[in-house]
Amino acid sequence: MSRHLGDRVVQALRRWRWPGRSRQAEQRLPVIVCGLDYAHYRLLTRLARSRRYDALAAVDDYPWHHGTQVEGVRVYYPSEVPSLARRHGAVAVVYCHDDDLAVFDAQTRETLDQAGVPCVHVSPGDEDVEDILARQLAS
Repeated sequence: MSRHLGDRVVQALRRWRWPGRSRQAEQRLPVIVCGLDYAHYRLLTRLARSRRYDALAAVDDYPWHHGTQVEGVRVYYPSEVPSLARRHGAVAVVYCHDDDLAVFDAQTRETLDQAGVPCVHVSPGDEDVEDILARQLAS
């Protein structure tokens, strides 16, 4: 099976729903993951199992990562994040290390602040990502 066909199968499986369940009941809140190392890979894996949150995108500034997929999530440039957040209604930008946010310039950070999209820190060892995000977004 080709890689592209495999990606399409994975995407179709993500859209599939059990008979009798409404689309509204399955709606997960989109978040953007900033960074692309092992800690972020673990975070993407945890978000894939989450019932409340969905990884909309991963962000990295290396050109060779742009357009690839990690755990079924597409990698974007940092400059694309405000547009993604606005179009898809992202509720947060999630990061693991303090220097992850260095990929955003001041204008991008300001645009995210104005749009009400907070940057939420999740430690690499945190197991309950859903609870951490819920607490941070509620405050």
